Amino acid sequence: MIRCRITVFVGVICATLTACSAPSGKTETTTTATAAGTLAMPSVAEARTAIEAANKSAMAAFMAGDVKGVMANYTANAMVMQPGMPMMNGAAGVEGGMRRMLETMKMDSVTFATTDVTLAGEMAIETGTYRMRTMMKGAKPTIDVGKYLTVWQHQADGSWKIIRDINNSDGLPSPAMTAPAKKK
Repeated sequence: MIRCRITVFVGVICATLTACSAPSGKTETTTTATAAGTLAMPSVAEARTAIEAANKSAMAAFMAGDVKGVMANYTANAMVMQPGMPMMNGAAGVEGGMRRMLETMKMDSVTFATTDVTLAGEMAIETGTYRMRTMMKGAKPTIDVGKYLTVWQHQADGSWKIIRDINNSDGLPSPAMTAPAKKK
């Protein structure tokens, strides 16, 4: 009797798993429930296209000194971590930091190049490089080249907004990177 029940139980589990699995060669669609209803999650390609479009708008905003245009990409609870600056928290903190930065320098060339986008639920993690030519007031232009890691959150309206943003310059290497290797 116990053997019969185990056989029936295993059979039911196998049938359930077979019925629930996606047929070979078909793609499953991921959805997320929101207050506005069910929102289909985009593919990596769709997310990357949206992120690159948002980056293009941000590049134009940085060159124009347009703080509101820069802020259009950030969520209300965003955190931004830039070298040589305290962490900026929330919309007011990020806007204040961006405003101070754009008041003290002019950017006449900005490039963000996405190298990778990885999806994790409603988040997209973007890895990329940047290059910008800046001019501090009363100083000669400088070129900064570096890399960044940005976490984008998929919004109920289908857009992507930055929730976490960190970058660092390739400018000056750390002492550990320039020290000669120790002989063993």
